[in-house]
Amino acid sequence: MKTMTMVYFKPKPEHFDEFVASLKKSAPNSYVLTRDEEVMEVWLKDSVDELAEQQPSALDWLDQHRYMLQEYSNEEGHTRPFTAFVEQEPAYLTKND
Repeated sequence: MKTMTMVYFKPKPEHFDEFVASLKKSAPNSYVLTRDEEVMEVWLKDSVDELAEQQPSALDWLDQHRYMLQEYSNEEGHTRPFTAFVEQEPAYLTKND
């Protein structure tokens, strides 16, 4: 089943633009969104297995860029991740032409 993952980041103000540029370069197949002081990365994967395969490289990337980020809290660390199963996609995305 498809999964959607959203990860929230809060870059330090002096690294905001650099962080966004690095994220866009490293993840060309994901959505990168900004709002106020936060950056969100959203991607769809065809299965949980595909998501799990990507995780080690995503964590390596995060470790290399962690210095650019503010912690949300001691418990959450530098990200706020959220993953869920996709029950429905918009019709315009699944329409066969």
